[in-house]
Amino acid sequence: MKTFSLFTAQTQPPRLWQVAGLNHSDGVALLGQINEGLDGKVANAIIDWAKITQNDLRKMSGIPSTTFNRSRKARFTADQSERLVRIIRVLDRAVELFEGDKEEAQKWLNEPNRALSWKVPAELMASETGAYEVMKLITRLEHGVYS
Repeated sequence: MKTFSLFTAQTQPPRLWQVAGLNHSDGVALLGQINEGLDGKVANAIIDWAKITQNDLRKMSGIPSTTFNRSRKARFTADQSERLVRIIRVLDRAVELFEGDKEEAQKWLNEPNRALSWKVPAELMASETGAYEVMKLITRLEHGVYS
């Protein structure tokens, strides 16, 4: 549970969208970056920050293996960039839910969840609808609604 204090100033680690080189976490400016296509280095930034494997990221994005590897060497298309931004948002919120504990967030993302009909949250992120359901669950958990 999050506790707040008026007297302690804690330095927050950088958010994933910042590490990935995105100018904003949402809005029209982000849309411009997505339409241009994200640099292939974004995939490495996500992998390093979230402490996941390349294969995990590829599965979460739903991008075919050959296409993913080719794009990592140059730029991702707008569609692929949109998928990566979706993953960035969910990973960032999951880590925030666990108060910065990336390991606990990863554990939660990779275990079947009752509230998601026993589906694994990381596997659901390959689709927009699945990622939306994971984000809704994170929001419910932040507000103490566990079902």
